[in-house]
Amino acid sequence: MASLDYRERLPLKGHVKDERGQYYVINKRERQRDGRKLTALISCTHVMFKLADYKFPYASYITEAYGVSISTLTALIQAATGGRFTFSVDAAFDLADVYEFGSGNCLEALNAIIALYGAEVEPDNFTIHLRKKIGNADSTLQYRAGKNIVSASHADDGGSLCTRLYAEMKDSRTWIGQPASILTADEQARLLAADPNAITGGIIRVNYLVSQYASLWASATVPFYDDLLTEQDVTDPLKLLEAARKRLAEREVPALEVSVSAADLHKLDASEAQPGLGDTVTLVDPDLELAHTTERITELTEYPFARDKHAQVTLSNVMRRDYAQIIADLESTRRTVDNVFSGGRIRAEAFEEFARLAVREINDSKTEVKYDTRGIVLQSLVDANDLVVLSSNGIYISTDGGETARTAITAEFINAEVISGQLGSFVSLVIGSGNDVVKINTNGISAGHADFNSAPMRLDMAGNIVLNKLTANSASILTSTFADGDITYGTIRGTEIIGATIRTDTTTRRIILDGTGFRSFDGAGTRRISIDTNDGFGTQEMRYYGADGSKSGVVSGSNGQLNITATPPANLVLAGANVVLGGDAEVEDFPITNRVSVGAGVNAFDLSYVPLVNCTEIEQLDARVAALEAALAGKADAGHTHTPLISERIITE
Repeated sequence: MASLDYRERLPLKGHVKDERGQYYVINKRERQRDGRKLTALISCTHVMFKLADYKFPYASYITEAYGVSISTLTALIQAATGGRFTFSVDAAFDLADVYEFGSGNCLEALNAIIALYGAEVEPDNFTIHLRKKIGNADSTLQYRAGKNIVSASHADDGGSLCTRLYAEMKDSRTWIGQPASILTADEQARLLAADPNAITGGIIRVNYLVSQYASLWASATVPFYDDLLTEQDVTDPLKLLEAARKRLAEREVPALEVSVSAADLHKLDASEAQPGLGDTVTLVDPDLELAHTTERITELTEYPFARDKHAQVTLSNVMRRDYAQIIADLESTRRTVDNVFSGGRIRAEAFEEFARLAVREINDSKTEVKYDTRGIVLQSLVDANDLVVLSSNGIYISTDGGETARTAITAEFINAEVISGQLGSFVSLVIGSGNDVVKINTNGISAGHADFNSAPMRLDMAGNIVLNKLTANSASILTSTFADGDITYGTIRGTEIIGATIRTDTTTRRIILDGTGFRSFDGAGTRRISIDTNDGFGTQEMRYYGADGSKSGVVSGSNGQLNITATPPANLVLAGANVVLGGDAEVEDFPITNRVSVGAGVNAFDLSYVPLVNCTEIEQLDARVAALEAALAGKADAGHTHTPLISERIITE
């Protein structure tokens, strides 16, 4: 682009169109000179953000309304823009109660709709689509190590994990006392598993929900990870329950985020899938503990016209706030600050208005907050003796009207009868003094010495542990011996191993021994020999398989019989320098008889190429057959007939 094109085609507040046909507003231009080369950096925002330029009319302002549809509010924004922007609601949203809607510009109003109905936005120029979830949930795009992942980073965060969520609404009210039928069967079962008294007489007695994954994250010391949801704008227990379900679903699993620099294969091959914001894609990188993990694309930076630059993709199981919401919040904050400052002077009446509204809200909501000579006092509405007092000296909790402090936090110390639950981050914890001490600090955990490296017991951050002596029942790890056996380096010695799997390898030639029997595999992973612990038909079998996995034959034992069988059409081959049937097998525990029998159904032997040894009857068979042939040679055939010869001379008397 020439300089003349820059001036004529890229004016401030002008429009440009991208490769997808979307229009953007030019908000900022930068020009740089590098020798004879002139470059320009153009900063643009999608035309949707022009909603911030439209003031929401006061006549459309909603102070309070109940059961409002999302289409009603989008129609107000559309009317405020004179029809320049239109809205398409592409999903069914529940009705919602609206409070103080439309106090800013149209972009703030859109942001309020997104927060109120839980919608996601996908703009198409001046048509704004509202959906439950944007993107393609059935996308075939995969990010695979060795294929299209150039670099990647993986982070999972359990800091906000919650497996038991308490909930309360305006005036600290909850759903306690509501019928248990408002809960699903699974929710009721989880509550009763956590507390058998959570539901009695068909009535809910607690104000929390338990996560379906609570047992997976529970430990002996922390059975639940608790959190509190407070909805001051909600007065209906059913709506509070819906909000609690949504919050628990978001917090009952750790937040997962993966940043991927991926090769844009679709630039080279049109058949390859192209990423889109909100798409559900598959991650395959076993080294990052990502084995066919599905996540949503929450951030996407593309370079459609640069083949040498890769797309930067952020994938997460939690959808982040989009740019429209951030801009709307910034605009709301800017107007608040502008309202406080006028012409460089602080407007005292603005602060007075803030204070007046705050006092009104406190008085109207009948909260537990009170103010007296002690400071700010939180007094229980159930028992007036239960207090939390915030004073200039610290915070203390009392159960006798403030006479004594059960728990106190000051600048010098924290005093409590019991500290229960998950402890957060701290620099050091010391129990004892001198060398008779237990320490938890940034080095790890140590006991028995003030210096970590000299302590006879120490556990570092890498999980390495050093113990002076460990006694567990009758086992002494120091000498590497057990009372009933021993374990030494490279060898396990003992009399019995129960419930274990012995596997010599995972992918190459290997032998596996477990509860189902014994199996031998070749380098291709094909089972070749197996001994199965199957009692069917009263036998135990050793099975043999060919290279293609087909069964060649079995060796089995049953009552009074040892069977060697080739699976048809396979042949049973006995080969060697000498094949001996019967004879002395040098077996001590049972007698051997030199007898070989032929079973029923055998009607042919082919001994053409087999020299027989030590089988007198078969060896003399040829001689006996020859003698019979010689004896029969002069005999007439069985079917021979002849006519007797009678002389022609007849003698008569």
